[in-house]
Amino acid sequence: MRSKQTSRPPAAPDWVGKAATVSAASPSEELLQRAIAAREPREREKLAREGLALEDPARAPDTQFLLLRQVYLAQLERDRFDEAIELATEMAQVGPFADLAHNDRSRALAARGDAKASIDAQRQALAAAPRERRSFQGFFLATLLHFAGEIADSLAVVAVAERDAQRDRPLVRALGAFIRLDAGLAVPRLAEIVRDLGRSRSREGYGQYLLGMIAHHVGDRGKASAHLRAFLRRNAAIDRAKVLTLREELHRARRVLADAELD
Repeated sequence: MRSKQTSRPPAAPDWVGKAATVSAASPSEELLQRAIAAREPREREKLAREGLALEDPARAPDTQFLLLRQVYLAQLERDRFDEAIELATEMAQVGPFADLAHNDRSRALAARGDAKASIDAQRQALAAAPRERRSFQGFFLATLLHFAGEIADSLAVVAVAERDAQRDRPLVRALGAFIRLDAGLAVPRLAEIVRDLGRSRSREGYGQYLLGMIAHHVGDRGKASAHLRAFLRRNAAIDRAKVLTLREELHRARRVLADAELD
């Protein structure tokens, strides 16, 4: 979905980002590409709504979905959470991407502060996900459950996501290790989990956050600081929608670094 890994991994499906590079085959797709490239939420929404208003018989379901998603993002970036939730609900009715729409609805609900409804929406996302997106949706659900204090459920979801994962398995395993450490539980083969993540393609972005939090829990302040500072630097200039998605992780990383400076 992105050129830099800034949201909860495993990475969201590649087709979303590729839409911006596909040659326009219809007026709707041309407006979609312009909306994706827009710098301001208002301009993004204007262009996407123009695309949706067109009578375009050549418009594919994925284009319809992505146009709606640009309007959704424009609402989320301006903290219009109720509108974003309504748009995500509409997106779930379009094409074969219901899981992504439920995931977007979950993000908006979490941003609005409705943790329970956010978890319920993400459970729908996982249930609707095709095989290639199950680990992504499970990973996101596990983080929500963890932050809500539902440790047993979170670890159960991680176990399933680990079986579904392919290239991102080291990241999923590290999430499970972090959840266990954060709950005061033992982590079998922790050194192996850390080593595998450090050698994987997932070590950047969210991987830095997990490596930093794991290092923090085992008392390695140097590594914790290095990884968490790298995570914060990587996310220093992200847009509002991504800030909302990573709000809890950014808060926790800053808190660990602040506590380390006070000691």
